[in-house]
Amino acid sequence: MGTTARDIARHVGLSVTTVSRALNDHSDVAPATKAKIRAVANQLNYHPNAAARTLKINRANALGLDIPLGLHRSYDTIWLEFIGGMAASCARHGVDLLLSATDDTERTPASFERLVRGRRVDGVVVCDIRSDDSRVNWLLESDIPFVAFGRTVGQDDYCYVDVDGAAGAQEAVQYLIRLGHTRIAYLGLDATFGFSHFRRAGYHEALHSIRAHDPELEFEGLTEETAPAVARSVLSCPNRPTAVLASADFLALAVIRAAREAGLSVPTDLSVIVFDDNPSVQREDPPLTAVSQPNRRLGEEAGELLLDRLNRPEQGPGHRLIAPSLIIRSSTGPRPRNMESEGTTATVA
Repeated sequence: MGTTARDIARHVGLSVTTVSRALNDHSDVAPATKAKIRAVANQLNYHPNAAARTLKINRANALGLDIPLGLHRSYDTIWLEFIGGMAASCARHGVDLLLSATDDTERTPASFERLVRGRRVDGVVVCDIRSDDSRVNWLLESDIPFVAFGRTVGQDDYCYVDVDGAAGAQEAVQYLIRLGHTRIAYLGLDATFGFSHFRRAGYHEALHSIRAHDPELEFEGLTEETAPAVARSVLSCPNRPTAVLASADFLALAVIRAAREAGLSVPTDLSVIVFDDNPSVQREDPPLTAVSQPNRRLGEEAGELLLDRLNRPEQGPGHRLIAPSLIIRSSTGPRPRNMESEGTTATVA
């Protein structure tokens, strides 16, 4: 038989109740007492009985992470880093992490019901949020604790962690403007995703500030299958762009390949910036300038916010909007001198 809370109580000379409350991180136990009790628990190799604990406190002592696989592959760097961050957060608080992969076509509450209704987890983190997401509304109506990785548009009555995509895209375009570019194309993903809305908004904001926005240089809804043809078309038009902001790694790589086919040099003839900073774009020739989002930190923040929601349900919805960083590499340079500039070449501070 393993070590029990009663064994720890005998060693520290305190009541079983105090030991139990310390091990469960209750605020009415002094920090020094908690530290002493946890040290003895580690020394005695104490492990709580998970099944008994669940029955006693009506908690599974685990968080769920639901990953839809329609947009991202399961091995994409974003998920590996995000999962690592959330797992680290769970480990700090002594809770487990349960992963659930969902086909993107199965946009129903079934996966949440399996996780939460079955008392396998106490709350869930849901990813790839749409601009108008039925999962968010269902979770709110069902009173299931959750944190969204991403945001809907025009609704904020729930907990979320997100990258400030608008600020990231705006900074990227402003950097290109400072290099002299005004004909800047945008290649985006499915427009129904929340992150697509915000990244596109930042692109618009930067170009509208110098009255240089051209709708004919803006493309959305691209996939790995359609991106190569669109990239070739963009770079072969009579008044082609001198720079491109790509909303995903495969879009940027399609642009690089199309540029090579067209005999264009990056960055001498064409500058390219990609949103997100996966290893594939770092290893490209040339390495790509990127709007980098801290995926591991995002996972940690999601875990911490969900645990805070569970421990303090009386608190209002928490929002954590994290700014990305512009990492300048070799794929961006001044506007080609032989290209006529369209619009104003104002410098952005």
